[in-house]
Amino acid sequence: MPLDVRRGRPLATILSTVFAVVGIVDDGLAQSGQRTAEPSFFTRAGDEARSKHYRILSDLGPDDTRIYARHLDIFYAEFARRLAHLPIQAPEVPFVLMFARERDYLDTLRNTYGINATGSGGMFFMSPKGAALAFFVESLPRTRVFHVIQHEGFHQYAFSRFATTLPPWVNEGLAECFGEAVVVDGRVIIGQASPAPVVAIQRAIHQGTTIDFLRMLTMSSDDWNGNVRAGSAGIQYTQAWSMVQFLGWAEGGRYQKSFEGYLQLLHAGVPSDRAFVQAFGSADVAGFEQRWKEWARKTQPTAFATAVLRIGYLAEGLRSLSVAGIAVESLDDLVAKLRERQFTIAITVHGRTESMTADELVLEIPKDELAKSKPVFELLPAKLSMQTARDRNNEEAHPTPPIIVTRGLAPRELVLKWTRSKAGDDFEFELLSPKEAPAAPKARRKADKQKEENDTDTADSPTLKPSASRSDVHHQLVCP
Repeated sequence: MPLDVRRGRPLATILSTVFAVVGIVDDGLAQSGQRTAEPSFFTRAGDEARSKHYRILSDLGPDDTRIYARHLDIFYAEFARRLAHLPIQAPEVPFVLMFARERDYLDTLRNTYGINATGSGGMFFMSPKGAALAFFVESLPRTRVFHVIQHEGFHQYAFSRFATTLPPWVNEGLAECFGEAVVVDGRVIIGQASPAPVVAIQRAIHQGTTIDFLRMLTMSSDDWNGNVRAGSAGIQYTQAWSMVQFLGWAEGGRYQKSFEGYLQLLHAGVPSDRAFVQAFGSADVAGFEQRWKEWARKTQPTAFATAVLRIGYLAEGLRSLSVAGIAVESLDDLVAKLRERQFTIAITVHGRTESMTADELVLEIPKDELAKSKPVFELLPAKLSMQTARDRNNEEAHPTPPIIVTRGLAPRELVLKWTRSKAGDDFEFELLSPKEAPAAPKARRKADKQKEENDTDTADSPTLKPSASRSDVHHQLVCP
């Protein structure tokens, strides 16, 4: 079940989707007919690897292959938890192609499987020549790759349960909910709302550019994909995500059982508009649309989702600096160095890709109704392992990034954990979610207390703007 981090309990919702399907399943692999001066992807990949749930061909290094395989397995378990009880409607295809380079990804899908993957970072495809989830990692931050394989991995698994019975809006709306999910302490967190999509749907409602509910319910795959090709599909993905959020989580889960019934009827082959009326017990689709708009206008980004998004960016930045041999002393120092290097990552959310940079918001966490005060980020020194000469050499060439924690985030804090790669020149990060973040070192706590006392003295002077409250000053000290 999806985990509602506000209450710490599962939500009873069936999640399902399917991706553009052509032809039939052929579980075999065809070798590319393209002849090049260098070994083909299949030659470099060698024998299949196997994770707990997948067959894998990969030309990535062993560390990266392991990281992505483990991430896929975590989400497979979540997909199965939601969908395995439904009757199978098509063969399951637990096969993955991991490409180091975009060119090999495009060439292999085109020449071996007859698939045009131009403009994509990954996809679940099916053709008469084979089927797989495929993605590449070249020049992409790990968080972007995770989004792709979560979204497409969901399509891959759900095809076995729903085949082609889902309309595009619920197909992509549910897949986007999974694409935005994050793994914290090995658990998949879904159903949160980050700032960009919340603002985007509110703007669309204000400007009158949303799509009528009835049209969304009955839009064909051809029409949906036509808008994608024309570059005008952004509102489709954002609205589909928002509609799923509304039906799955709004008003204390008021519509959950009806939404589940709707998906059950779709699974049975009932047309979308008839299934909606039957499941929700009303033909007043326009009334549902109005209630959704009223809810969406009031929706606020959750502190937890925003913190996860921004700590992910900061983690990618710390990792990049460490690989380059650059140490970081503070949050101010981190942001300055990322800005100096113009460090940017691409975040794909709801059918559009946005750039995330070291701007004035990157250290901000909004206060929501769960928090007693405004949450903040804090930087703590890393715990170093310097037992051997190799440890010391690795640390000198690629310093272990500091730890980032939150203070005041509810219902639980976030802690960024680092693991050095076996080769010693890179790092893997994961998010932990303890009830309380680790305490700062004593020397740091003493320095922070002295700063706060000094700032209190400054606040009493006539040079400080009257609008700056004591809490504002404290926040600026902890989270510049």
